[in-house]
Order: sequence, then structure tokens, then C-alpha cells
Amino acid sequence: MVPDIEIRGLSVWFETAQGPVAAVDDLSTTFRAGRISGVIGESGSGKSVMGLSLLRLLPNTAHVTGECRFGKADLYAMPLRELRRLRGASIGLIPQNPGASLDPVMKIGRQIAEGITAHGGLSRREAAERTAGLLRQFGFADPEKIAGQYAFQMSGGMCQRLVSALGLAGRPGWVVADEPTKGLDAVLRSQVCTVLRQIYTEHHTSMILVTHDLYLARRLCDDIRVLYMGQIVEQGGAVDVLDHPRHPYTAGLTGALPGRGMVPIPPPDPERLDHRGCPFYPRCSRAEAHCGRARPGDFDRPGGGKVRCFRYA
Repeated sequence: MVPDIEIRGLSVWFETAQGPVAAVDDLSTTFRAGRISGVIGESGSGKSVMGLSLLRLLPNTAHVTGECRFGKADLYAMPLRELRRLRGASIGLIPQNPGASLDPVMKIGRQIAEGITAHGGLSRREAAERTAGLLRQFGFADPEKIAGQYAFQMSGGMCQRLVSALGLAGRPGWVVADEPTKGLDAVLRSQVCTVLRQIYTEHHTSMILVTHDLYLARRLCDDIRVLYMGQIVEQGGAVDVLDHPRHPYTAGLTGALPGRGMVPIPPPDPERLDHRGCPFYPRCSRAEAHCGRARPGDFDRPGGGKVRCFRYA
């Protein structure tokens, strides 16, 4: 049985020339097995940092504290040798930067086949057959030709689909999909969405979907977590959160969609920048004076889930 992924008190900060910068701030949540859980927010909200931290793939400049329980194991304290056996087999990754993830001097077919044979115990012929099947699923009509080519011969959209196939090669019980539709046009986005749903259904693969594509999140996810400045400010059922947002930040994200009026979130108010309260206070059009003096806790949101806003205290 695939275990849940439980994060407890995760904080991540980076050393920079200007001093330490926090990317994730005391985040706690549980991703339930058997579901597709979305993590949404603007660029810089901490989504990808949180996702990469699960497999300890952050750069050496990252300082990580907290726990990540996967069954009885703590992924943050696990010996690296054990973690390497778990990567790809138990928890796969679909990275958002294909250029940094695909080997430029290794043929595509070999890269995907390695991900299969490393954990699956299959023969080279069986791995080649599964590789061809994955490539077909992700829209490559001539998988044998693609398998014999290199990443530099592919377009950006093709490379994005290739890293998706690579992340699913070992048929892991969990997949962290970090912006799997980034750079794809509407047709290919729909195709990738369909394939991910198919893999989830057929192979019972649990998934953490990190994305800024709210349409994809609504279509694919069972539940949603909304991140702002490394904190979860709202969480609940995907359709309910996106159709009936309670936190002003979530409402701003959905209101900026073309079909919702395309109204941008207000920029920070300079007079509110020096405060100790809610992180969204400087940009919130509904803020009151006490919002700048204290941080809200997690309150029950109407319809289920949690929202971090004093309006629901």
C-alpha cells in the first residue's frame, strides 16, 4: 500500500549575497495517497522548492528544517543511499526544466530505459517496449525514431513531454509533477493532462501537481493547496477552492484569469510593507488594521478545508 506524504514544520531558506532568503515558512500538510493534490501560487511562492525538497534535490545553498514522513521513514533524515533507491521507484519527479534534466549526449530511448531497468528488473527488450509505449502515450507517433535521437534535436515542447515520460518510467507510487505543461500549447497541454489522468487511473499513481495553470489544476486535481510566501493560505477541494475562493489571494489568482475578467492582484502598498502580520497584508484590498499586527491561524473555510485569514476567525 502506498503511504501518505506528511510534511511537518518544513522551512527552507537560502544564503544569498543580500543575506538569508526564506522560500518555505513552517509549512505542514499531508498529501493523501490515492489522490491528485495540486499546489498553486505565483512564481516565487515556494511551490517548486517544497516539491523538490521531498527528494532532497535542492542545491547546497538550501537550508532545510522539519520532517517529511513517508511511511515510517523521514525523507529528510534518510541516508542518501536509501533515498536513491526510493527516487524514481517510490516517488518519481517530472521536473520543470527539461534543458537541465535531459542528458544531451545520451539518446532519448536509453535515458528512459535506464529509468525502467534501474527499478523494474526488466530486460533491455522489455524496457525498450515500455519506452515506446510511454512515448506513444505522450504523443510521439514514431517512438522508435524519437528513441534514437538526442534532446538537442527536440523542440522545447517535445522535451517537456519527454521529461514527463522519464518521470513515470519506473511506475512510481507517487509522482511530483513540477509544471508538467510549462511551455506547451493548448492542444499539448490537454494531451499531457489526459495522459497524467490515465496513468493515475490505470496505475493508481498518487500525484503532487505543482502548477500555475489553474485550468489544469481544476481539471486534474482532487484537492488544492494555495501557497503565498512559502505558507499555505488556503486548502480544500479543487473545484470548491477555485470556483469559490475564500482567501483574498486565491480570489486574486482566479480573478486574473482571462475568463474571470483578467484583473491583476494589486501591487503592495508601500505604507504597509513594515508589518508583522499576514504576509498578504501589503497587497490585500480587504485588509484591516489588525491584519498587519498579527498572523492569522488556520480557520475552517465554508465548504470544507482551511483558510488562513482573519475574516473567518
